[in-house]
Amino acid sequence: MKGTDFSTEVSTEEAQITLPTSNFERRTVITPTSEGTDYYTSGRIEYQSNGEVIAEVDFGNGTIDSKATLLIGEEETKIELDKKDCKVKGKKSEYKKVIVEPIVKSRDCDYIVSGIIKYYSLKTGELSATIDFGDGTCDDVAVKIDEQGNTNSFTVSEYFK
Repeated sequence: MKGTDFSTEVSTEEAQITLPTSNFERRTVITPTSEGTDYYTSGRIEYQSNGEVIAEVDFGNGTIDSKATLLIGEEETKIELDKKDCKVKGKKSEYKKVIVEPIVKSRDCDYIVSGIIKYYSLKTGELSATIDFGDGTCDDVAVKIDEQGNTNSFTVSEYFK
């Protein structure tokens, strides 16, 4: 089965967190760290709106397990940070995805508003690019950082043409 291209990967990312509103504040409670992995294995961040905590992500206590815990109100769920063998539009992904910061959408915006993903080639294992979806602002702008560290802003909607 032929794999997908990079633009399809980016344009079809699914949110791991859906918040009631965009333009939230992301606050570091305990600085996230990674222990021998590309994803965080400890730390905690909060998402706040008008000074109220609307969600919290706990990356754990340093144990390498590729899971974070999401707490919204009283509801607790697990978030997978290391995605392998993904399918996109029915095709096998050509990338291993590492979620550095959870992918966030809001009910008042049509685009992903926050989150960072590292894409690694399944063929070579090397970093292909990092995509940063922003700071919570409702826009369709993301930043691509290539393997050399060069940055390029782009609109996610251009991939939907």
